[in-house]
Amino acid sequence: MREYGCILTLVHIMAGSTLNVQEQLNELKEILDELEPLEKRYQELRNKLKKIKENRRNLINELNRKIDEIVQIVETQKKLRKEFLIIKEEYKIMKEEKRKYINRLRELREIIRNKPRLPKPPDKLREELERLELIYETVHQDPRRERRLVEQITEISSHLKAYEMYISAKEEIGVVRKKIEEINLDEYREKMDKIKEELDRLRSEENILKSEAEKLQKAKTEVDIEINTILNELSELETRMKGLKERENEILNRFGIKRATHLSFEQIKRIILNRSALLERALKKMERGESLTFEEFAILVKNGLI
Repeated sequence: MREYGCILTLVHIMAGSTLNVQEQLNELKEILDELEPLEKRYQELRNKLKKIKENRRNLINELNRKIDEIVQIVETQKKLRKEFLIIKEEYKIMKEEKRKYINRLRELREIIRNKPRLPKPPDKLREELERLELIYETVHQDPRRERRLVEQITEISSHLKAYEMYISAKEEIGVVRKKIEEINLDEYREKMDKIKEELDRLRSEENILKSEAEKLQKAKTEVDIEINTILNELSELETRMKGLKERENEILNRFGIKRATHLSFEQIKRIILNRSALLERALKKMERGESLTFEEFAILVKNGLI
């Protein structure tokens, strides 16, 4: 009997607190009123975050395209500089070769300008030289006569050598002129000038792309800051909403309501009032020692009264 009296006392105490339905409804209304703008703000931020992240992806894609273009331009510049150095070296070699041909042309012109004056036609001189050489080799001469013979041979040889140089110069001068004409240094200079112009254009384009890339990077940094700001606010909202949801569920669970996201406050209120009446009826029956229905027994269990 003493144990039964204690149970009844506990029932009366818990019934008194549990049956204060209006107070819990008021708290629930306050929770839902507080949750509504938070959830609205939360959804707005989620939608905004989705758009900003899409914008961030677009910025990154555009930034990567700019970087790829810069890399391609830098590679092209490297190839052009290498090509420029090769052409420059070829230009130096050909310039030196042309200088040598020009010097040789001057020498040949000097030789031709100073055409040797032969005492006899070349053929006659060759015949004379052969005759004198034959005499020198076969006929014994006295020293004086031999010296005179050597002098004649040397003089004729000198005339013939000068003549041969003259003839050779006349033949060679055409070849040298052709070589000089073939070496077109302007062609090398034009190639180098074109490469310089292209390098200048690429440098200008590279600077423009770098400027655009810097702006995109700056925009991405600003977007990242905005994203972090939104994420921080979302985290704060989630914490606040979680606390309110826990309190809301605590109140709803007392009345056996598990899923109320699709219900309005008025619908929830009607359910609570109905179940409150059920709880009150179950408590009275329990107090009187009467049999409980399954629903009555279940709601007492839900509220920790059994």
